[in-house]
Parts: sequence; C-alpha cells; structure tokens
Amino acid sequence: MNLIKVLSIKKWGLKFNTLAVRSILKLKYDTPSNILNQEAYNKLKLLTISNRLCELSERYIRAGLNNSVPLVLRLLEEYKAGFESRYIEYPTPLSFSSVQIYK
Repeated sequence: MNLIKVLSIKKWGLKFNTLAVRSILKLKYDTPSNILNQEAYNKLKLLTISNRLCELSERYIRAGLNNSVPLVLRLLEEYKAGFESRYIEYPTPLSFSSVQIYK
C-alpha cells in the first residue's frame, strides 16, 4: 500500500477491516455501518469489535474462575462487594460471569 493511500485512509477515519469487508461483500462505499455489520455477520460470521472484546473478556474471566486464578477471584470478590448495594444499569463482563457461576 502506498503512502498516499494510507494517509487518505487515516484522514477519513476508515478502518482496513471495514474496507476489506466492503470489498469482499461487494458493498457500495456509502453503505451504512449497521447494514455492513449485519451483512458481515450473516455472510461471513464476523462480529463487531465491541462484541468480540466482550466475548474475549467473558472467556478470560470464565477461564480464570474455572482454574481458580487468585487474581481473578480477588477481582470478582471486590466487584461483588462494591456493587452489592447498587443497581447496575448496563451489563459488564463481570456481572455476566458472576450471575452464571454463582447460580
């Protein structure tokens, strides 16, 4: 890739992943991102970055709890102690793991 192309991609805030998916699926350049993400999931089974990060953190915490990693156990205990009296409006990876494991 030449320097001009890289600079133009950085200037417009485009991601290589998005450009590659658009090219593979033969979508128009101005296709909205929500349609792009839906098509990428339906045809290529690609998740969005936020979904991939959430799954990765859930797997990390679950593996840490299954293997009794002291640091992860301590993290979960501190998390539970800090949020016992509060209402959590949005889900977090620790809230998913603690609900699934302690039920």
